Amino acid sequence: MDDELQIDSDQELFRNPVYYEPAGRALDLDRPDLGVPQGQDLLNVLLRMRKRVPVEKRGLICPECRDLRGRRVPMYLVQRDGVWLASHYRKPGEKPISHESDEHLARKERVAKDSEDHGFHADIESQTADGHARLDVRINGANGIVLGYEPQLSAQTARGMRAREAFRRRGGIQSVWDFADPDHAGIGTVPYVRTPNLPASVIRVQKNPIAVQDGNFVLEEGQCSQNGSLTRCPEKPYDPENPTDAGYCGGWHRVLMPAHQSSTFTGEGDLTLTRFIVEAAAGERIPFQRGGHHGWLPAQQWQQYLEANGPALDDKECQPSVRQGDRHDRCTEHRPASEVRAEPKQRRGSRAIVLESRPRETEAARVPLDASGQAIPLCRFGCSQPASLPGPEGLPEHFSCRRKHEA
Repeated sequence: MDDELQIDSDQELFRNPVYYEPAGRALDLDRPDLGVPQGQDLLNVLLRMRKRVPVEKRGLICPECRDLRGRRVPMYLVQRDGVWLASHYRKPGEKPISHESDEHLARKERVAKDSEDHGFHADIESQTADGHARLDVRINGANGIVLGYEPQLSAQTARGMRAREAFRRRGGIQSVWDFADPDHAGIGTVPYVRTPNLPASVIRVQKNPIAVQDGNFVLEEGQCSQNGSLTRCPEKPYDPENPTDAGYCGGWHRVLMPAHQSSTFTGEGDLTLTRFIVEAAAGERIPFQRGGHHGWLPAQQWQQYLEANGPALDDKECQPSVRQGDRHDRCTEHRPASEVRAEPKQRRGSRAIVLESRPRETEAARVPLDASGQAIPLCRFGCSQPASLPGPEGLPEHFSCRRKHEA
């Protein structure tokens, strides 16, 4: 009888909750007695049912499928390295059980429809060629590009995100992970975009634009001064007590900067998720990895990046680490945080990636002199320019620098 069920692979086998109908109790598979009276006897009874009693009649069901989907989904027990796990019953060829939220489903449907409308074939819930990963949306792009769109609305660990991305990368997939939480552990850990947390009813209306708020980078370089092209020094630590502070070191930097934090950003960004996906499928946006941080660059910016820095150095491949018998997950990879996973750390401030820096050049620097031959001091507000007039405190300053400082 057990020959007629689809056995889960190690990547699909999770530590799922399980409910025993005859006793009306949830079972704790981490305990030898299953957390119920005469639990050891019950385990022996369940094991003796193998090959004798159909899975549907053993009394084990998934409580989440019952509560969230109104479905009675039978379960069976699997042992891995001495640890018992409960798996959903499914017939050969059926897809794994998924408890995706309506917002998650809406994002998949929206991206698939938009991709098809722009001439790129898209499939929802598609396996990679090696069968080791399941793509939420597979998009066949130009020149052999295969794009995998992966909305991720629940909390995950950075380690878990890297492992899932590694499965996709080895399958030849360019992933676009879509996060709604600005503090998600996956931001920067994998190639990503960040979009607003919108209800499913809004997402499904194709004429509603979904803004890309992060993940799209640009290349900037210039002098780190008040009058330079950089909005702030990328190497100066962010001060949460003074978030508007703009400090400058007087040197020179080349950086990869989030587009919304760049000097050219006007606040009227028109980059939408639809446009981003279509351009990525067409090869007009390129994923990069620098110092362990991932993001996307427009193709023209990518060429400038290569010309200035040479080929990107690939970080060490992240090998999947699926420890046997230690799968503290729930029914699906789209699951909420639990007591067995640490919450992601808060991430604040600039995510600028410094590619090259040069200190302020001091050799043979000509010091400006006033009419009496005395050196003109620099502005007290750090603009690195000489200021000949003293302010109210008697220190050299520019009137425009004071106004900016007071603002």
